[in-house]
Amino acid sequence: MNDELTIRSGIHDVMPTVFGYITVGMAYGIVAKTGHLSLLMIGLMSLIVYAGSAQFVLVSMLAIGSPIGAMVISTVLINARMSLMSMTVAPYLKDESMTQNVLIGTLLTDESFALSMNKLNYTDHHLNAPWFHSVNVGAYLVAGESSITASFIGI
Repeated sequence: MNDELTIRSGIHDVMPTVFGYITVGMAYGIVAKTGHLSLLMIGLMSLIVYAGSAQFVLVSMLAIGSPIGAMVISTVLINARMSLMSMTVAPYLKDESMTQNVLIGTLLTDESFALSMNKLNYTDHHLNAPWFHSVNVGAYLVAGESSITASFIGI
């Protein structure tokens, strides 16, 4: 990790965390396939529900036929911590537009939050949208692709 806040440094900084995304994504793909979800459903959940813990819970809830309201409430409660993480990051992005802040918060993960808090030590307590987007989008693409691949090849 260095003091640069560029797209390139964001991609470099996120690389050590992708192995965690790959393993969780593959585990979700296996669980979802075992839970008899279709490849379409697995793909949609990988694209729309960007929360590993919620994905695992939703597979179980779908299998037992839980009401959609219960699934939504469970997902919100499981991921309530993300609001606190987003509020912690927001002051460091006060020079960015509201749209940029919403986009960053939408794809924020535990790992990208930890990376951002560590990056503050190298950047004199500054963060920016290009760095954060490269970290978040890199993680999103790896996690989604891993779960779809695992379910497709039938691991």
